[in-house]
Amino acid sequence: MPVLLSLLEALCLLAIGLVCLRTAAGHLTAWSVLAAARRRPDPPRGWPAVSVIKPIRGLDEEAEANLRSFLTLDYPGEREVLFCVEEERDPAVPLIRRLLGAHPEANARLLVRERGHPGTLGKIHNMMVGVEASLHPVLVFSDADVRAGAGYLQDLVRPLADPRMGLAFGAPVIAGAKTAAAALLALAVNDAVLLVAPAAALQRVEGACGASMAIRRETLEAVGGLLPLADRIADDAALGQAVRRAGLQVALTPSPVRIIQRRLSLRAWWSLMHRWFVTVRRLFPTLYACYPLAEFGPLWALLYAAARAGRGADAAVWLLPAAMVALAAASMAVASLRFARTPEVLRWLWLLPALDLLRAAVWVAAYLSAEVAWRGRRLRVLRGGLAVPVEP
Repeated sequence: MPVLLSLLEALCLLAIGLVCLRTAAGHLTAWSVLAAARRRPDPPRGWPAVSVIKPIRGLDEEAEANLRSFLTLDYPGEREVLFCVEEERDPAVPLIRRLLGAHPEANARLLVRERGHPGTLGKIHNMMVGVEASLHPVLVFSDADVRAGAGYLQDLVRPLADPRMGLAFGAPVIAGAKTAAAALLALAVNDAVLLVAPAAALQRVEGACGASMAIRRETLEAVGGLLPLADRIADDAALGQAVRRAGLQVALTPSPVRIIQRRLSLRAWWSLMHRWFVTVRRLFPTLYACYPLAEFGPLWALLYAAARAGRGADAAVWLLPAAMVALAAASMAVASLRFARTPEVLRWLWLLPALDLLRAAVWVAAYLSAEVAWRGRRLRVLRGGLAVPVEP
């Protein structure tokens, strides 16, 4: 028993050390990578013409404001916006038509086309429809729930002026949380830049975050287009990997991609996190298995303190979990203020210990079931991110 406790304590200390190292490396590299990204020059030959492709299914929270933000973009170059829906009866269709009527000056269209192949995921189908109908040499894929702000397109397009860059994306952030579950989502997402920045600093980003991505049409065609991704639940990761295999780099943009999520139920939070965790497990099984070693710092510290206390250690050992909670809170506060620009998240920092417990539970649950919910559909995620519909 003493040997097992010693091994447990060693594992806890290893995990705590890795969490501290990851946090420090994330902040240091994020600072330098984002600063360098902000210094990128504008395209020397002027801003390229851009086709913004928005795959849509259903109505997200504040859908009208989200979609309108793409009809009033401040992009200095030529642009078009394509709203892509797979069913005429989709509740988003009347809203889109009304917005198009209210903004006749916007170069925007609604495309409604049913899926021709049942194995194609709805989002990928809509993206393919948008690419086929688009007119311009630069393509931007933007999720339906994204809120475009000032400089949105410029930040995405600017990296592509460098011929070495094949794909650009922005790290997503959740803004406007007013309920505990929405805040848990923001706390889980808004420091994602700290995970991406070290790879970006080494120019080794192997995937992308699909909330907003920009790619040259010629690059997309060179990697085989979207058809190879038709049945992949993580089109963003697969596209980023294809770009890397083609010898090009993936760029992180300096500004966050804002997703407004003011209210959310805990059940919806669990469903969303479970889908993400299952996807990562199927894409990167080894990395996923090691995930807890670089996360859950307060939990590892609590486990270590309990083990030490059980062997008669001084009560001061309980300061370690408190210190790890403080580190997590400080890290999230800096990420929220300096990158995510979501100061409202600060009032929810007290939820961080609960977030660790819940994420640990989701991590286990992703091993128990690979069936996920996505936009009203049930899918089973197979190895490599292949998604197959689950029959009702």
